[in-house]
Amino acid sequence: MTQSAPTPSSSKPAAWPRVSWIAALLILTIGYRIGIAETDGLWNTAPLMAMCLGGGLLLGWRFCWVPAVLVFVSDLFLGITHGTGVGGYTLASALIYTLVAMFGASLGQRKGISGGTRWCLMLIGTWGASFLFYLLSNTYVWMISPEYVKSLAGWWQSQTVGLPGPFPPSLYFLKNALLGDTVWCLLAAPLFLWKPVRESNDLRALA
Repeated sequence: MTQSAPTPSSSKPAAWPRVSWIAALLILTIGYRIGIAETDGLWNTAPLMAMCLGGGLLLGWRFCWVPAVLVFVSDLFLGITHGTGVGGYTLASALIYTLVAMFGASLGQRKGISGGTRWCLMLIGTWGASFLFYLLSNTYVWMISPEYVKSLAGWWQSQTVGLPGPFPPSLYFLKNALLGDTVWCLLAAPLFLWKPVRESNDLRALA
């Protein structure tokens, strides 16, 4: 008796290991962000930049908007529950995270590179995006805050020590952001390096 050739659908690894891993990373990130909102010492450790860039890379152009929308929804939730509402900073952040997710999707289109190289691109890209976001957000605060002197020295203060008060220096937030991003990228590493997850079908298999 001759064996029938396997159908294309049965010869490819199922999509669910990969989809489940990505979904878990996204949900854990947003849950962590909301959960630590009132916790001193963990400010800015939620890896939102890694989630958007890495999520965009892993999900591709079709679904790269998902991480940015999750960040925006969590912004709305935190704004409502803390009484701060939705301001220009929230909307500007949403735009930046969307652009980062799109940049991640463009990185994911690169052909002919190994999973390890793709992971390194995600890590380095995330670090770069976090540093750029840090510079832009602190510059925005420097521009609108009357406590800062509108000079190069005042701008440098906003990027390094910040304003005196109950909060740590500005560089503390950059350190926490890079730490959180690195942890997220490490948790995402199996999607690039572990064969059972790496070679499972992507989200297009579910369409």
